[in-house]
Amino acid sequence: MVPRYGRGPKGKRVEGSAPHGHWLTTTFMAALRHDRIDAPCVFDGPINGDCFKAWTTQQLAPTLRPGDVVIMDNLGCHKSPKVREAIEAAGARLRHLRQGARSVSGYAGDSSQPQARFLDHSG
Repeated sequence: MVPRYGRGPKGKRVEGSAPHGHWLTTTFMAALRHDRIDAPCVFDGPINGDCFKAWTTQQLAPTLRPGDVVIMDNLGCHKSPKVREAIEAAGARLRHLRQGARSVSGYAGDSSQPQARFLDHSG
């Protein structure tokens, strides 16, 4: 954003500029473990279903161990059958946050409650 006010010589107009319409999106995805980050990946542009499936099968699944739990929010591409298959083929379980849960991180407004309250235990 361009500041609305600036300092300059008295009686002279202050001029400024900012780039317009040339923004680029870069998406960073990774698996967060309690002791490290796994499967980091950067995409040029916003994430879509094809990119997410590719990351899950090529980057995430090889790092999973039997018994791991993968927690995702309810984004449409997270619910793809191919994504579930790749995770379960590695012996891990997939869980989705229940609707309305705001965060997987420790901060969700009231972090005194266990994070398990955010999970949808229906499977």
